[in-house]
Amino acid sequence: MKKILCLIFVLFISNSALGAGYVGTLPDVEAEFSYLKKEKSEKSSAPYSVEQLDKQNEEKLKPIPRENDNYVDIIIKKDKSSAYLKDVNSVIIILEKLRKCLNTNQNIQMFNAIVSNLIDNVEYIRVEYKDKPESNYLSYSRLISLSAQARETANFRTQGIAYEKYIPYTSSDNIYTKEALDEKLDSLLNNVTDTIFILKNLE
Repeated sequence: MKKILCLIFVLFISNSALGAGYVGTLPDVEAEFSYLKKEKSEKSSAPYSVEQLDKQNEEKLKPIPRENDNYVDIIIKKDKSSAYLKDVNSVIIILEKLRKCLNTNQNIQMFNAIVSNLIDNVEYIRVEYKDKPESNYLSYSRLISLSAQARETANFRTQGIAYEKYIPYTSSDNIYTKEALDEKLDSLLNNVTDTIFILKNLE
């Protein structure tokens, strides 16, 4: 009888243990911690997608209107010739000095120094722009011509001073007369004045 009671007791306890469990509502763990997933997702993702960045760049960087004649003429051409205008401006300063030198009959040392400076600057312009559109400008060809004339006049004046003690002033072989030199200096002055006008009105 005791064995039967023990057996019944053991079976009762076993059944109670197997059927036992939590009675109630379990918390929604996924909903409770969803904010952590959201924060992690926001931190790991870039603030803008590649597509968004490309779209923003397209809006900011508008294509150059190269088909617009006004844009090409005013913006592109002007920008490309700005270096030429800067170089020409340097020559204008030299020509102003040369004109003053010619008008005030300054000594040959000053004259030759200014002419030498002019020749160097014009030679730079000749080499720099000889294969560029600027070489077709009137100002370009005028500078080349003026430089050659200034060189020839400086050589004539220098040689005249060197040879005047050896060649009689009245000799028919004397080409370095005062009249000949004055004619060359007057011609150079006129050319310098005209060239300054052309360069200052260059656009």
